[in-house]
Amino acid sequence: MFQPSPAALRGRSTIVAALAALFLLSGCVTGPQVVTPEPPAIPEGGEAVPENNEVVLEDGTQLVAAAPWGRIKIEAGPGMRRVYTWRGHRRGVILEPRTERFAGSMGIHYEGQPPVWEAADGITKVDIEEGQRRFETVDDAMIWMQIRRLRYSYTNDGLVVGWKPKGDTLVVELWQFYIDGEKPTSLPNADDTRIATGPLEVVPQEMKPVLMFADGHTEPYTPKTASKPAAAQSSQAAKAAESKAEAAAASAAASAEKAAAAADKKAAEEEESAPRAEIEGNVVNIRSRATTDSDVLWQAKKGDSVAILKEDRDWRYVEFEDGRKGWVANFLLKHEK
Repeated sequence: MFQPSPAALRGRSTIVAALAALFLLSGCVTGPQVVTPEPPAIPEGGEAVPENNEVVLEDGTQLVAAAPWGRIKIEAGPGMRRVYTWRGHRRGVILEPRTERFAGSMGIHYEGQPPVWEAADGITKVDIEEGQRRFETVDDAMIWMQIRRLRYSYTNDGLVVGWKPKGDTLVVELWQFYIDGEKPTSLPNADDTRIATGPLEVVPQEMKPVLMFADGHTEPYTPKTASKPAAAQSSQAAKAAESKAEAAAASAAASAEKAAAAADKKAAEEEESAPRAEIEGNVVNIRSRATTDSDVLWQAKKGDSVAILKEDRDWRYVEFEDGRKGWVANFLLKHEK
């Protein structure tokens, strides 16, 4: 497996220390200096994807998605390296090939704290999946996305992206769906405008200037425009406009988070108001559709509590306490009075 170079691991801390030492040795610095740090280190590259593993993106390509939690960009390559850009942060991870199928996929993944990673707004770990998922029917695919409980954007040809910050972890999933062995041509509520793929365009993370002190510590830099000449004020105005644009982007991301939270709250309220029941049979099949010919998603046991979300003839679409959803025959339920 690829080991990051010492230079990559040292990252910005080495640059900061070197600058501080230079200030101390020069003897001519009387106050803090304005310094623009280098962008966070990115792993140099990864091993090639094994032939047995299925990925979505090819080397030298990128994907940009307008997902429910905000915009995310994924850069692919070299090899199993992936670089993720979200909310102004850009970080890289060398993914690992799965040795056995996960949720039907033999893709690549990484879970934990990457060796080359600088904290980004408290994000120090990742939980990343990229691979191909195969379903017999469109209904199976839609139910699977509900069960995963991660808000996705997806296209009619089955390209699926979901991400969110979860505590100190960045969760990202990238899937290519296949229906009955083929890429789909139409999926319910798909939006082809929300995901774009194409040749890789590397855009380093934009860094803001900081005040560097002789002892090596830094503080935010806020220039004063009142005493500066016209040229400096013009430059400051440009920076102010840039900051305004960044603030607008941050506000949009916050609005997306707020909308997602509101949707979660609404779903929780709907679940609380939904009629409830218990599994009556000893071992009961939970199915992908309201028919005995559909796939068995899992088996429930007697006494499991469920919320009834909708009905279809003699079937009920239910949600379990752990969030899983599926269809069950009504005669196998004991309804609460």
